[in-house]
Amino acid sequence: MKKFNASYLLPRAGIPATIAVVIAILAFVLLPKLNQVVSGIAFFVAIGIIVTIPMQLESKMKKIAAEKEKDFPSQGFAYQYKFQASNAVYYIDQGGKMGVIYCYNPTELQFVDLNNVTNVRVNDGKFGAGTSRVCCEFLLEGKKVRITTLKVSRGTLSMKDKRVLEAISKADQLCSMLNTAKANAKA
Repeated sequence: MKKFNASYLLPRAGIPATIAVVIAILAFVLLPKLNQVVSGIAFFVAIGIIVTIPMQLESKMKKIAAEKEKDFPSQGFAYQYKFQASNAVYYIDQGGKMGVIYCYNPTELQFVDLNNVTNVRVNDGKFGAGTSRVCCEFLLEGKKVRITTLKVSRGTLSMKDKRVLEAISKADQLCSMLNTAKANAKA
């Protein structure tokens, strides 16, 4: 599977990152001698460019994925469930197919051999009497993929909290769906 496409990434990530590095170098080397305010602004502009690159790539992936979904029926692919995790959009077909559009190579829909999906399980993230993350996780060609159904940014929620129980139920349904698709792929 091709997760990276250099011809796609270079203009969208490589060039902006290079510009950000040049601006940062100017902010530290040349501009402090001229004006500290301009130097500070240039430094924050460089950081802003670097921070926005992943967001722009993800946004572009979502747009391209939405456009590609229109062509799925002509390719003989009808998915029942779609989710985004680990810098990719995954499409599950209960007939035994799983399609993936990667963030760094969104120009092509790639199909996953579901026999390469292993260790499908619910991770409730239990820590003490609570959790801050619930997900369905599996290994795809040896790499861990998490489909997060609940993420708490600060603190934890009780394992008996309604939101946690709903997230565990949803993660369990996702794992069941993956296992069904995997079983249908073998048949």
